Amino acid sequence: MIEAAAYILIGGQSRRFGSPKWKARIGNETVLNRILYSCKEFETQQLVGKYRPSEYKVPFIQDRHKIQAPIIGLHTALQQSKHDWNLIISCDLPLMTNSIMDRLWGKRKTGSDVIIPIVNDMLQTTCAFYHRKLLDLCKAGIQNNMLSLNDLVRASTYIEVDFSDQTDAFLNMNTQEDLVSIKKKLL
Repeated sequence: MIEAAAYILIGGQSRRFGSPKWKARIGNETVLNRILYSCKEFETQQLVGKYRPSEYKVPFIQDRHKIQAPIIGLHTALQQSKHDWNLIISCDLPLMTNSIMDRLWGKRKTGSDVIIPIVNDMLQTTCAFYHRKLLDLCKAGIQNNMLSLNDLVRASTYIEVDFSDQTDAFLNMNTQEDLVSIKKKLL
């Protein structure tokens, strides 16, 4: 059991994708179902977004900010969380696995604020553990219109976890073409 909360960001306008990404299907399941499965070891799982998906009974937190940015979802999650550690994962990572979650969780250390995957020299900010003590820094970033999760991470004490051996798990689904490519990887 991972003694943390998993917050799945389902917000966003999905302009390039053309429809809500979490509803996209891979085989006989939705992308959201795949991500929920990858988070099955967490004490709690919650969805964060603008609108509650009626198809799911998973607890939902409405994101009331007008701004569309992952830092808003993080802020909403940290405000609500009863856990010290909180996974923030976006709904556009359909190849994510629970073994990656376990590996990340195993790297936490006292004094760190973020446990974050790194793939091809890029921080994977929308699939990382964030400590609740970042709430004030997150709030200040939003108030100052500094909406980059990368900047937030770099302003904190973070642990990078190299996932160059599992790059496919971090393939981001932004377009319908991305979805087709991801489906091909599963064949």
